[in-house]
Amino acid sequence: MFPRIRGALHQLRLAYVVCGIVITAFTLYPFLATSFLLHYRQGQRLIPKAYHRLMRRLLGLNISVRGSPSPCRPLCVVANHTSWVDIIVISSCLPVIFVAKQEVASWPFFGWLARLQRSIFVNRERHQVRQAICRIADALLARDVIALFPEGTSTDGTIVVPFRSALMGAVHETLRREERLPAMFIQPVAVTYVGPNRNLVVWAREDDTPFLQHLLQVAGLRRIEVALTWGEPVTADRSSDRKVLAKHLEDTVRGLVAEAHGPEGLPR
Repeated sequence: MFPRIRGALHQLRLAYVVCGIVITAFTLYPFLATSFLLHYRQGQRLIPKAYHRLMRRLLGLNISVRGSPSPCRPLCVVANHTSWVDIIVISSCLPVIFVAKQEVASWPFFGWLARLQRSIFVNRERHQVRQAICRIADALLARDVIALFPEGTSTDGTIVVPFRSALMGAVHETLRREERLPAMFIQPVAVTYVGPNRNLVVWAREDDTPFLQHLLQVAGLRRIEVALTWGEPVTADRSSDRKVLAKHLEDTVRGLVAEAHGPEGLPR
């Protein structure tokens, strides 16, 4: 009897969350699409933030925040990557433009939303990386905040893999275009899932679980504990070496992730 009741309640929660996601998206769509067509940047920043805050509530994300986003501009934030939920966690706190792999654009429903939110899609071909760098520089000079996942993949959250430095070239491109700008800022941030549901939220690239199945898995959880830790912003100027910069940011994020897991360290 009780398993049947629990199963029914679980199905009701899934229906509630999925319907909430879809209804919220289509309610906000006209405003987001209009802002997109009119190039109204304030709307393009605030509407996605409102959407992700509602998603945060629907999915039961309980986010403990340490530190705060830098008010300095131009600003790029770099984070570790363990799940598509990372996007909701970061965007619910700070309006950003994400740089994502080209394949994200083809995701059902969320790929469509990502395009409307002006995500910058890139693959590994050299000329496309260059195009992405130019688009990142355009956004930074327009005072938008860019969010990067420099690992280039998602992990299970027990490690932070080496940061790729190619997109760090946007620093030099931004400063090249604006000679009066002496430097820009890059802020490391760690997104760490903790608590009993941690393993159910992470979605590493090598996982066999399809995206929609994982979405339903996450939607069925009542509460997800997240530690969001903002590090100190790093100043990058024309003399900054992108590889040295990437390594410093990687080490910082790795330390923030380990700190979020507490004295016991990273789970095995």
